[in-house]
Amino acid sequence: MRISRLIAIATTVLGIGGCTDSRDIAGPTAARREVAASPAQQIDAVGEFDALVDFSTLTLTPRGRNCLLQVNGRLVFDGTLEGEAIGQTTALVFAPCGDVATNPPGTFRDVFKSELVFEGTVDGEPAQANVLYMGRVQPGGQIEGRLIFSKGVQGRLEVEAQVAVGGEYSGSVIVN
Repeated sequence: MRISRLIAIATTVLGIGGCTDSRDIAGPTAARREVAASPAQQIDAVGEFDALVDFSTLTLTPRGRNCLLQVNGRLVFDGTLEGEAIGQTTALVFAPCGDVATNPPGTFRDVFKSELVFEGTVDGEPAQANVLYMGRVQPGGQIEGRLIFSKGVQGRLEVEAQVAVGGEYSGSVIVN
């Protein structure tokens, strides 16, 4: 009894399916044609960038004996990456805010994080991505840091730079 019911259901489904126009059925072949995946490619990336800081947006907030600094700005890339990354930097400067306010950037050690959005090209191809730029600033302003790309471009680039000036990047990224 159970087998005859299954045969009847299968016959009905096949009969109904045979009455439709095959162009309306979204089968596996049709889905593959519509969603053509482009292969991700790893690209060696080297170049330079300028750091442009908007000091009119600078805020300093005491954190114990240290100072929390926030400022807007942008990185302008040249080399394998061409374009701009715009966003905000937050840094914990290991000095009182009064000293931070009266001395040039890079006078004191700090740890920083910049949350940016990149628009431009990677190896000549249009690209957009989120960028996290983070690192440490040594007295004198030397930065050892990294740029971490996500959402559109993935990868990690090592950075050697000077605070509020710019520097060089190298590593590899994958463009999706």
